Amino acid sequence: MQIIKKLLIGSVLIGGFVVYTQYEKSAEPTWTVNSEQFSVVNTLKDGMKREYIKFDELELIDKYGFLKEVNKTVTLKESYRTLKIEKIWNMNGRMYLLYSVDVKERDKDEYNIPRLSVKNMQFQTKDGKELVLKAGEEMIHQGTRDEGFVYKHRLYRSMILMPSMFDSSENDWSIISKAKIVRLQDLTISSKDNGVDSIEDIAFTVPSEDPYTKVLKSVPIDQTFTYGDNQKIKIKSIDALLYEQRLSVEIPNDESLIGFASKDNTLHDVPSTYGILGTKENGYYVPVYDMPEDMEKKKEKTLTFTSSVHKDPRTFSWRIPRKDITRFINNKNQPILKNQEILRMNGTVLRYEGITMFEQSPRIKLSLITEMDQQLNHLRLIPDHYYSDAEVSDDYERVYKNNIITISGENKKRINNFEVQRAEEENKATYYITFYNKEEMEKGEMKPILIPESDLTITVSNLSYLKPLTNPMDIKYKNIMIMN
Repeated sequence: MQIIKKLLIGSVLIGGFVVYTQYEKSAEPTWTVNSEQFSVVNTLKDGMKREYIKFDELELIDKYGFLKEVNKTVTLKESYRTLKIEKIWNMNGRMYLLYSVDVKERDKDEYNIPRLSVKNMQFQTKDGKELVLKAGEEMIHQGTRDEGFVYKHRLYRSMILMPSMFDSSENDWSIISKAKIVRLQDLTISSKDNGVDSIEDIAFTVPSEDPYTKVLKSVPIDQTFTYGDNQKIKIKSIDALLYEQRLSVEIPNDESLIGFASKDNTLHDVPSTYGILGTKENGYYVPVYDMPEDMEKKKEKTLTFTSSVHKDPRTFSWRIPRKDITRFINNKNQPILKNQEILRMNGTVLRYEGITMFEQSPRIKLSLITEMDQQLNHLRLIPDHYYSDAEVSDDYERVYKNNIITISGENKKRINNFEVQRAEEENKATYYITFYNKEEMEKGEMKPILIPESDLTITVSNLSYLKPLTNPMDIKYKNIMIMN
């Protein structure tokens, strides 16, 4: 029995010693970090204020919960020194990383304390697809690195990692945006005293939510109005996102409907048009953009929709014969005058007016005239070469590639070295098509050249038009835009 008692007492003493030594390792040291050698803060919140100054959008990201706690710890070779990953924020591969390392009494400056470096980033999707890219570090000021701050005997440093996008054109870049796991690879720790050491890879499960599309606050509106043949629109709410606010709407199954026109909420007295974005599955919304001075006023605002905006799916083409172009080039003082009606649609007329000199350059001249008392800012002709062949997000498909103008030559090959200038009067917009040398155009050197001597075919498509509402709709909402 005495032997058993001695064993129990011994076990308790040994256990107590282990607990005590572990406590000694984790307890706050009794010495004070020299504030002349390090930037010392009293709270982690004070330290984060320094971070907000370094990285513009970090304060909003942190305020609304997108900066995630990690608390991953790596034991370093140097005795009783650890590296802790404290917080991360990842957006399409761009990763903010806040980490800390123990400060020892012997440390005289931040160069004594190991610094983390990352060579590669591995992105892995839920279905196992992987992509490894070289990692670069986004500097606060080019060529400089922040010394960090000290809180509770740990030096906190941060970095923003950027994956290299120049490794290979064959890479599946969608893996970056779809990644569920980001693994930092080929990591090193370096310090003035101990040189460079390698450490193990560190992997993170990254949040799936997109901070730019998440609704942070919503206020109901619940207003319904009609357009066209008694088709109904419901304004459900005003929603605040990180950098914008928008109206959540319910719309009928009408593919022609692309937005609304408003006489209020204007910039330089020009009526605004508001596009409808979103999908049937995820819901539709109308972004509402206010001027910065208006965004600071926390008062009720009114937006008046006066018309619905629609898209016509038809294409309209006409031909400019080579002989007209040649005749004009040979005598530029004699314009080729035309008054050819190309289309008449919903009170708007498009006319081809011929070839003329404008601002000392040869141009093809068009005009858009509205028979209604309305502005034409919803209908701006856009060269087709402004758009790439890249896939557009489903949210933008409804409002993508409207009011397109295309030019092709005799071989039906599209011509891409032209621009469209616009002059506007009341109820009329005049367009001048100007051609440029393609190589100079790509360099931004916009020196007009002669119109190509060829049979040209000009096509306009996806033209937008207005349908005035029988009763304009006043939408009252509170400005809940999230501000810095």
